[in-house]
Amino acid sequence: MSDIKTPAIVIERPGEAAFRKVTLTPKHADTVVCRTWMNAISTGTDMKTYHGLQHPEQCYYPLVPGYENIGVIVEEGDYAPGLKKGDRVMINECRKYMDVCAAWGGGTQLVHKDMNNAAGPGDPLCKIPDNVSDEDAVLAYLFCVSLKGVERLQPRNGENILVFGAGMNGIGAAQIIKIKAPQSTVILAEPNTYRQEIARHYADHVITPDAAGIAKLLEITNGKKADRIIECSGNPEVPGILHRFIKDGGWNDDDEPGYIHLNGDYPERLIFDHYHRWFVKNVSMSMTCAMKWRGKGQILQWLSEGKINTKFLPYEVWEAPKCKEAFEYQSKKGVDCFKILFDWRNL
Repeated sequence: MSDIKTPAIVIERPGEAAFRKVTLTPKHADTVVCRTWMNAISTGTDMKTYHGLQHPEQCYYPLVPGYENIGVIVEEGDYAPGLKKGDRVMINECRKYMDVCAAWGGGTQLVHKDMNNAAGPGDPLCKIPDNVSDEDAVLAYLFCVSLKGVERLQPRNGENILVFGAGMNGIGAAQIIKIKAPQSTVILAEPNTYRQEIARHYADHVITPDAAGIAKLLEITNGKKADRIIECSGNPEVPGILHRFIKDGGWNDDDEPGYIHLNGDYPERLIFDHYHRWFVKNVSMSMTCAMKWRGKGQILQWLSEGKINTKFLPYEVWEAPKCKEAFEYQSKKGVDCFKILFDWRNL
């Protein structure tokens, strides 16, 4: 059987992206063939890859980045039982190609999804409701990461919950916390003024992660600070200083300590402040990344029902062949570019 080649977004080496063809893995009995309509740059994972910050045991160059992609099924297969040709689906990861590495994959026009090259049962195709736009369906994937973190955080009504970082992960976490615990108070900490304005649409309060922000946090919480924190910035400098924002507690049996959940992909080692600053907090801490298999369906349902709102997220849409320029632009703009989506529909 002849090789199947398809146009792709390829990071040739750190700092250099290209639009060219790559070779897909051969089809198997369970292979579902999809055609990508839209995908995205992950400002965390993909830009970490673009800047050469991934650990070498995870990937090598050249590679196909991406995992936020949606499209349509063009050939049915057993990997997606119940889904039909023509169904619009969240596609997501493809972890093998014949001639390049897959940094979680997805940035190709044709995608083969099967047990050989996908992430397995935790990475299903998921049908997109008719009233969810292509753009929102692309954005849905990172909200699945937020969902996994919030479920570990276990927010409760009446609590003061601090979200660190107003990127896609943090904005998703803020909204899901309100779905799970509508009477909680959501406070979003973000240093960037552009993202602070976005955050104001999704949080009860927005603070800066500095002395002025801590003073504001004390005012909001009547001197208590946050009951729970979910760290979504992906900044390795942040986890080590979160003791400044979490409440005291845990000294008595009826005095529950604070809880911190790390929900990011950190490019460097985490360095914590001196232990004595943490010891007096009695804090519990956990971490997750990625998503649960059911997350796609849940997020799509909430989007369909209007419970998750993307109206105030200022994404930009670029034609997929302009990926070289788009990655350069995202790298230059940094946090001042919220999100880039690639459009494949006219190719």
